[in-house]
Amino acid sequence: MVIIARRRGGGVSGGILSICSPSRLFLATVAVALTIYILSVRSILQSPSSPFPANTDFDATSARSVSVSSPSSDATDGSPVVIAHAISLIKCSKGPSVTGFLDAAAVLRQSIHKNSIHYRPKDGGNPPSKYSYQMYAIVHTSCAEHAKVLERLGYEIMVRDHPVKKEDVRGEWLRNHIESENCCGSAEFIKLYAYHLTKHPIAVHWDMDVAILQPMDDLYDVMIYPSDDSRHVEAKRKIEKQHPEDPWPEKVDAFLTRDITSAKPWEKVTGVQGGFLVARPDPAVFDAYIEFIKEGNYIGGRGDGKG
Repeated sequence: MVIIARRRGGGVSGGILSICSPSRLFLATVAVALTIYILSVRSILQSPSSPFPANTDFDATSARSVSVSSPSSDATDGSPVVIAHAISLIKCSKGPSVTGFLDAAAVLRQSIHKNSIHYRPKDGGNPPSKYSYQMYAIVHTSCAEHAKVLERLGYEIMVRDHPVKKEDVRGEWLRNHIESENCCGSAEFIKLYAYHLTKHPIAVHWDMDVAILQPMDDLYDVMIYPSDDSRHVEAKRKIEKQHPEDPWPEKVDAFLTRDITSAKPWEKVTGVQGGFLVARPDPAVFDAYIEFIKEGNYIGGRGDGKG
C-alpha cells in the first residue's frame, strides 16, 4: 500500500471532527511539525552556508544531489535505481504563494528522502526503501528568478516555456477557454516535461500539497521488473486498484489517481488528477500529449458527451 498525505482546501471544519478526536490530534501534531520544519528551512535559506547542515535528516553527502552514476540502472551492478521526482513552479506573481511553494518544496524533498535508501532510521534499522532519488524543478520562464532557491534545496532546474500556446490549439472551444481554466492555463502543461527525464526509469510528478508517509516501492517494482518476476508479482498483490476486477496490463507505463473530490456524485467518469503522475519517461509520449492538446477536441461542460 502507498500512503500520501495531502492537504485539501482551507482546513478542517469544526462540524466534521470533534475537538478531542484522534484525527484532530494527529492533524495538530502534523501542523506543529511542519511549522517547525518550515521555520528551519527559512533560516537555512537565509544562510550562505550549505543548504542542509549535517544534523538534519538529509544525508551529509547529498546536500545538492543524491543521484548515482547509473540512474537507469536495474540494480544488477549493485547501484540503487534512481527515481526522478519533479515539481513545477508555474505562476509566481504573488509573493506569499511563492514563499509557501518554496517551503513546500523543502518539506516534500524531506519526506521523499526519509522514504528512500539514503535515510538511516535512528534505531539502526534498514532504510525504508531500496530506491534512490533525484529532485527536479520544472520552472516556467516567467519564474526563473526563483530557480536558485530551489537549486539550493537540492533540485536540478529545468527552465521551460509552456509547450503549447493558445494560438497552437486548433479546437475553437479549448482555444477560447484554455487560459481561463483553473490555476494556470496553458502554462500548466510544463508538467509534461517530466516525460523528458529519460536518465531515469521512472519519473514522479508531484503537486506541492503533499508529503510522503510511506515508500512507493510497490509502484516502482511493477514498472521496473518483468511481469514474471517475483518482485513484480508480489508488488501487484499489494497495490489497491480503483477497479480490482480489471486485469493488469502486461506492461505498466504509468500510475495515476482520479480527482474524485472535484467530481459530482453522479458522474460516472472522473478526471485525472493533474498534479500527481508516476510515469515511464518517453519523449514520444510527451509529443503525443502535445499533439492531443493542439487538436483541441474538447466539448465544454460536465457529464456524458462532454470533455
